[in-house]
Amino acid sequence: MSTDIFAYDSHVHTIYSGHSHDDVTVDAIHQKQREVGLSRIAITEHIFVPKDIKRIQKIAEELPDDPNVVLGAEIDADASRLDGTLVSPTDGLDWVIASFHKFPGTDIWWHDGSFRESKDEQTIYAKWLEWVHKTISTARPNALAHPGALISQLSMVQAFEGPVLDDFREIMESCREYQVAVELNEGMSNKTNPQQRATYYRLFELAKQAGVKIVLGSDAHSLAQIGRYVFVKEIAEKVGLQMSDCIVPEREIQDYTGALAKI
Repeated sequence: MSTDIFAYDSHVHTIYSGHSHDDVTVDAIHQKQREVGLSRIAITEHIFVPKDIKRIQKIAEELPDDPNVVLGAEIDADASRLDGTLVSPTDGLDWVIASFHKFPGTDIWWHDGSFRESKDEQTIYAKWLEWVHKTISTARPNALAHPGALISQLSMVQAFEGPVLDDFREIMESCREYQVAVELNEGMSNKTNPQQRATYYRLFELAKQAGVKIVLGSDAHSLAQIGRYVFVKEIAEKVGLQMSDCIVPEREIQDYTGALAKI
């Protein structure tokens, strides 16, 4: 195993997402992995609704016989139930990252400003916080994808400081208790305002202090983004991340196609 924390990419999407570049095939991803010298990658297509498991089944059929290519999924926490469950089962997967793409108790996506018409922001924030803790303790995913992405849309969260940081300190305690990692995600540089970006490193200081593992992911939706870390490197260097602070996806299932066929 490489001792370079930047030699891994735990969050890569494919053409099956429906919003990735049309050349991001499984074969092209594997070739890109070798070109850029990544020791390991995890292909983690979106599962927004239960039927999206078919995307993962297609990827499993095309996956190379390479122990350094891990099959995973980025699965949404159920925004309607808010009980901490994910929208699909995780059987047949080696790497699961839980995401929050819709505002709690709504069908409104993270980038849609109409969420303000449904509930006041303080209520949304409180529900989100409770939801995150429930997802950690109930679903127990391998990692939380791009932590804080959803609430970065709230005008009450100007920066990762003060009470917001106190809440993340408690989130890290839950992650430590249930052995859930947090993802340092390159895409967060485009989902935050300048003040949020400048203070985002504090979440990973908290993770390191709490003994919570950190995993690096590009959130690639194009071949050029695979293993490309700029924002991630800035934070990793500022926090002083070492390999001992990190976790790397492992391939344990030998026959992904057979395992997923049971779902």
